[in-house]
Amino acid sequence: MRESTANTAKPPGASRARFSAASAYLAACVALGVQTPFLPLFLAERGLSADAISFALALPMAIRLAAMPLAGIVSDRWGVPRFTLMSLGLMGAFGFVFVGMAPSAGLILLAIAFAAVFWTPIFPLLDAYALRLAALKALDYGRVRLWGSISFIATNVAAGYLLNWTPVVLVVWVIAGGILVFALSARTLPRYAPPPLHERRQRLSKPPRVLFLGVLAAACVQASHALVYGFSSLDWLSKGVSHGHIGILWGIGTGAEVVLFYIGTSVTAAVSPLMLIALGGVAAVLRFGAFAFDPPAMLIALLQLLHAFTFGATHLGLMVLLGKYIPAHSAGRSQAYSSAVLGIFMALATLAAGPLYAHWNVAAYAIYAALGCIGALIALFALSAQPQSAGSGGKTVAPS
Repeated sequence: MRESTANTAKPPGASRARFSAASAYLAACVALGVQTPFLPLFLAERGLSADAISFALALPMAIRLAAMPLAGIVSDRWGVPRFTLMSLGLMGAFGFVFVGMAPSAGLILLAIAFAAVFWTPIFPLLDAYALRLAALKALDYGRVRLWGSISFIATNVAAGYLLNWTPVVLVVWVIAGGILVFALSARTLPRYAPPPLHERRQRLSKPPRVLFLGVLAAACVQASHALVYGFSSLDWLSKGVSHGHIGILWGIGTGAEVVLFYIGTSVTAAVSPLMLIALGGVAAVLRFGAFAFDPPAMLIALLQLLHAFTFGATHLGLMVLLGKYIPAHSAGRSQAYSSAVLGIFMALATLAAGPLYAHWNVAAYAIYAALGCIGALIALFALSAQPQSAGSGGKTVAPS
């Protein structure tokens, strides 16, 4: 990978870099930790049908197909990733304030669309920023990213118990507050010298086939989560599981993910990124295939541990793969474009989730298990098709 001149600059203070990046992930995942399990409950309480909920959840995924590449271009070409993250956070928080105040289903959808323009690019750009700091040896990506997962768990559990005696609209206000705190924490991110102007204006080169296949495989595995993200909370609530226990079930999965991120450096040194994505796909087959048989709550809790692989291993594998093949001056755009591909798959899978769940209930999980299987097969094909030297080991930038 060609190194930019910025990579030879003096690294930012390691302590400050770790603290500020961890704070940014922590704040962003407060919002995500409420949004993912509990926003569908808010939408249902406002009278949206299963199909309308699917549309509301898929709408941000469709919008980010344009929002993320645009934000990545601004971040890379202007050389202002920190300012970009702060601005996106402020506007995203305002967007969710509008969601909470919207008096009708149509206006809720409009407000969600507005918020999505600014909220959805945050995570890929924050990942690109953290990977850049990892390349400068200022932090360990996995051990910084895990603070977002810890925040996600704490918010799952706390919000679940709070919703036992508070209005469901609290969900939206916590999301807005979390994004606002993220905007403030983004201001503390360390500055680093941007690449020279001629590098920032370079077009992205055509990605190698192995990277394209890796992104495609990861998109399939991550999209296999669409039904569990959209309707598991509603399903568990309908079967008598309390809000608090729903939060615990979500927290168990993310807790397993935290463990994987903590040992991420050792894992990515021993296992190739494509194999990590393949393992994520195999775990999706096991997890969602079992969900299709309507398991009891105790078994669900055990199956949630597989989230360490279905999400965690897939995410780590993709981050390492991007770090291998993408130069630093294109990090924001590359993260945004790869996230856009994941967004296409997730949006389509989420749009399908509502009708599938309405007609087949939990048996629809079998389709999402098959999607995970497709992702695993693509990753294994890419692994077998690449040169041996690129398939195992090799230099990576994430985790550092």
